[in-house]
Amino acid sequence: MKPKLSDFREEVMKGLLSTPKRISPKFFYDEVGSQIFEEITQLSEYYPTRAELEILETCRDDIGKVIGERATVVELGSGSGRKGLILLGGLIKPAEFVFVDISAEALKSAINLVQSQFPHIQVKAICADYTRTDVLEQMNIFGRKGIVFLGSTIGNMEPDEARDFISGCRRLLSIGETLTIGVDLKKDRNVLERAYNDSKGVTARFNLNLISRINRELGAGIPEGAFIHRAFYNENEGRIEMHLESTRKQTFVIGGKEVKFEKGESIHTENSYKYSIDEFSAMLKEAGFNQIKFWQDSGKRYALFSSTV
Repeated sequence: MKPKLSDFREEVMKGLLSTPKRISPKFFYDEVGSQIFEEITQLSEYYPTRAELEILETCRDDIGKVIGERATVVELGSGSGRKGLILLGGLIKPAEFVFVDISAEALKSAINLVQSQFPHIQVKAICADYTRTDVLEQMNIFGRKGIVFLGSTIGNMEPDEARDFISGCRRLLSIGETLTIGVDLKKDRNVLERAYNDSKGVTARFNLNLISRINRELGAGIPEGAFIHRAFYNENEGRIEMHLESTRKQTFVIGGKEVKFEKGESIHTENSYKYSIDEFSAMLKEAGFNQIKFWQDSGKRYALFSSTV
């Protein structure tokens, strides 16, 4: 189920030949990108990971009670497994923990981490596009289950896509089963923009790794300095936008096709939508979740929602 190189090539070409140009943020997370993102989570300006870890560490027992006893827990976009490890500490006699991620290297780290701490718990890894709920349908999970989607990755989806994703998860769940999602909350513009424009330039390196990946895997030969990182808060849309902006008028051959850029033209690489508690609760209710609980960090910057069918 590992994503194929052809998928990357096809989606990148489709995005670069569209107007405006865009590439899905799921392609940030090759081996190099996953390592850079781990650096981002340690930055003083980047609060979401710390806030989510705080909630997991202080509320994991409460979250575990909501998920319920003897559940098979599926974590989508699990990364290195650090958050899953904390969550495992609050689960009640879990039947199995399933990591799903697009990065094979991250999955290896997650499995090793959990097996070193919880050798008695059955663990499985699936390398797949975790944004597609049909991946879950192919797992044939029997018994009680809980889906977990941390890291505020739901914010990378357009609102309609997020609604479809939540509805897709709802269709996979039976009465009494749960969906747990991490959500970044709306807050001061300066706090948001600093989180995506850190002083050390790590987020810029993360964004620009997409260009490096296109060079590595598609042989594009895009020179260093051809693009710069840009990130800003679009208040009307309620989202941070990340772009790779062309520094000059230029043309590249990628996948056998010419891709032209004007100076200042950008590749839109990520949206990170921010929600209020009421906005996200309404999305969950629309999808058919009846019992909704949430926990916030001490700064009320971030929330974890656990919703039961």
